[in-house]
Amino acid sequence: MKQFILLLLFPLVVSCSAQSEYEKVIADYLQIENGVKTDLKIEFLEMNVSDITVSDSIQILNNEYQAEKEKRISDAQKSVEHWQNSIEEQKGKKNQLVAKAVIGNAEKRLADAENKLKEAQEWRPDLNRYESRDPSDILAKKAESHFSFMNPKLQTRQEMNALFILSADGKQCYNMIKQ
Repeated sequence: MKQFILLLLFPLVVSCSAQSEYEKVIADYLQIENGVKTDLKIEFLEMNVSDITVSDSIQILNNEYQAEKEKRISDAQKSVEHWQNSIEEQKGKKNQLVAKAVIGNAEKRLADAENKLKEAQEWRPDLNRYESRDPSDILAKKAESHFSFMNPKLQTRQEMNALFILSADGKQCYNMIKQ
């Protein structure tokens, strides 16, 4: 009877002590560099894995697009203002021969700056790659992790928080973002 109970408990003990598939993928990503594995004695203290869907990706791209668009518009507006001020400044000068030459050049640059401003205002994000995709399709997984590791150079245990981007099936780690 004791052997039967031990036999039932064995899979439970093995499954509790084994790393999850995400932990193994992340540990390999951290420990293998140029084909050489360094044992960092990684221990995962906390891990939250969630999906990144098509709709999440579109939201991320739209947020980045908005920030980039605002920056482009701001830069273009500053350029337009600069060339307008330059033209006004030259119109007030006494030497109109030189001023006319400078104004002609400044007007060309003002027209270029106004075109860039118009382009920035009309700029739209390229989301064509998502047109035929279901918004709930899983593109990747993100794993927010808190882990400790043994730094081989300092010979001390350190802790770190990081976000890992994994493939949709969770079998490959693409990137680590320190937090």
